[in-house]
Formats: sequence, C-alpha cells, structure tokens
Amino acid sequence: MKDVETDQQDFESYLYIITHDLKTYSRAMRVIPEWIEEDLHGAGMTLPEEVVTHMSMLKSYAQGMDRMLDGLTDLSRVGRLSDPHSAISLCSAIGAAWARMSDNVGFELDLSGVVGTVQAPQNDLDRLIEALLSNAIIHHGTRTGKIRVSGREDGHRVMLRVLDDGPGIDDGYAEKIFQPLYTLRPKDEVGTAGMGLAIARKVVTLLGGHIGVLESPAGWGCCIECDLPRAGV
Repeated sequence: MKDVETDQQDFESYLYIITHDLKTYSRAMRVIPEWIEEDLHGAGMTLPEEVVTHMSMLKSYAQGMDRMLDGLTDLSRVGRLSDPHSAISLCSAIGAAWARMSDNVGFELDLSGVVGTVQAPQNDLDRLIEALLSNAIIHHGTRTGKIRVSGREDGHRVMLRVLDDGPGIDDGYAEKIFQPLYTLRPKDEVGTAGMGLAIARKVVTLLGGHIGVLESPAGWGCCIECDLPRAGV
C-alpha cells in the first residue's frame, strides 16, 4: 500500500509539473494570434474572413486547453497541497464560497437547511463546495434558478446535499459525470473542462467519504450528496 501511495504521489507531482509547463504553451497559442492581428492591422492589412475565423478558432481551442490544464492542476493539488485539518462551519464555508463566485448572478442560494461542523483542510473543502455549486449553475440550462443546500450530522459524518431546479441528470450518466474531463455537453458550449466533479470526488474520497447522484426528492433537478468527517468526534 505504501508503494501504491508513493506512486500516486509521484504521479500527481509529475502531473502538476507537466500541466504547469504546458500552460505556458497554451497561453502563447492564445495571445500570439492577437499579436499577429495587431501587427497586420498596424501595417494597414485586412485579414480575409476565413482567416479571421481560423484565428478565432485557434484562440478558442487555446482557452479550452487552459481550462483543462487549470483543472488538472487543481486535481493534482487535492490531498498533496492541502491545508492542515481544522474544524470548519459548513454553512459559513458554503456562504464564503458563494460570495467568491462570479457566475452566480440570477441564482438564489438557500442555506436554511445547513448545520454541522466538519473536520477538513480548508482549501480542499473550498474546492469541493465550489465544484458542487458551479456544477449546479453551469448545467442548469437557464440563467436563473434556485440551489438548495442541506447539511445534517449523522454519527461521525456530516451529510452534505446540493439540490438544484435544473433539468437533472439521466441515470446513465450518474457515474460518468465524476470522471475527469467528462461533460454532458460540448466543452466549448458549457465553458468548462469537466474537472469540477472529479475534484469533488477526490476531496470526498480522501476524507473517507462517498459522493453520488441521488434521486431528487423534489422530482426534478439534480441532487448530489456526499459525506464528510464531523468535527469534535
């Protein structure tokens, strides 16, 4: 087991190094077309329409690669570059994560059902919460909606549940959505690399818990539940 853990740590260290270096190239792919356009414009030259389209595609693909590499970097940090474990109010952590988000305009967050204090690394818990909230927003299908979060103590664990009022997830995809780089819609359409729920699963697993999609108690929307270690036990 120690050898397996060492191999996993080595792999994640290499992954972090590789993604960090690749981001240099992907960012160059994104900005160099802009420089070319500026240079040609300064020289009084106009690019043909089809060339403008191709340059736009190149920048779009570079942005997608950036998002993918950022996600892989975050995945490699979970558990490897974690904060020390501490007692954290779940309601406060969710509220703070929501305040940091920039894509939640038009959405209402209901925290009235959240209780409990968890024992976890602050940065990994933040990654988990932000991944769950972002998933509810990105895959909602509209720019307005409601996200209801609940938390309850259950023995030595705290059960965290996130329920949205979006279109929900078909049973056949309930496991696939936790795979790295997997998205239900094209990545350029949703503007994400498909790493959020993979990061969420890794955080929960390292904290000795499980995460999965439940049948929505409301009969619609997506419901994701995970369990986390309760503080003070």
